[in-house]
Amino acid sequence: MRSDERGMSNVLVTLMIMPVLLFLAFAIVPFFVYAMKANHLNTIANHALKEAEAVGYVSTEVRGRLGGRLAALGMGPVAAGGVTYPSFTGSTEALVLRDAPDPTVKLELIYPAPNLTRIVRAIRGGGGGSEHEGFYHIVLYGRSEAYE
Repeated sequence: MRSDERGMSNVLVTLMIMPVLLFLAFAIVPFFVYAMKANHLNTIANHALKEAEAVGYVSTEVRGRLGGRLAALGMGPVAAGGVTYPSFTGSTEALVLRDAPDPTVKLELIYPAPNLTRIVRAIRGGGGGSEHEGFYHIVLYGRSEAYE
């Protein structure tokens, strides 16, 4: 093989491989966004749990501060399927005292997750077309520190 033929084959291989590598490099970004949002939600939920432990339940003030922190990170209220998120369904809503037989305070946070299946559809894979296909669902338990 002559040297000019080898150079041309290198160019052809590069032209075929580079688009695939670029696609893979940019496809990783949504996965990092998904993971970073999950990390932020966990951190904020842990702060809210500490506040809920202090008062003995997930109060409207705790929910409001949690919503404010989420909004400051660009994850404000979202309506999906007729439900407004963040949702606290399942959280402790009644006062639980420190001396109760079960002093557990539960914080349950549900928030829509980014749609990751668009990447799969881009490479001819299956994937739904809904705007929000999944949800972050964080459930944390703590011990009430509230007195009478």
